[in-house]
Amino acid sequence: MKHGLIEVFAYQETLLIMAVFGIAILAMVWVGFRRWLQSKERTNRQLSEEVAEQASQFGALMERVEARLNAIEQIVTDDGARAVAQIEGSDSPQADPISKPDTRRADP
Repeated sequence: MKHGLIEVFAYQETLLIMAVFGIAILAMVWVGFRRWLQSKERTNRQLSEEVAEQASQFGALMERVEARLNAIEQIVTDDGARAVAQIEGSDSPQADPISKPDTRRADP
């Protein structure tokens, strides 16, 4: 064993270099993983904001639809009562209230 001591030191140096590189690789993986998690959180936050905005838009749309439906129900019930009164009260045909021009709309 002429070079036994040198081989032992070379083996220890190799282990030390491997440990340093291993720790460096683990640190890079950890930093990359944390950045990926931050990116996912940011993406999830943006997605939840978009979903909340769409939900509020949908809610506003549903309110308009409900208002229109209530208006249609009111028209149907009022016109139905008027139609019954017209049929029972007189035999003269009157103009259809639906076919009247809308004075609130501006002509193009």
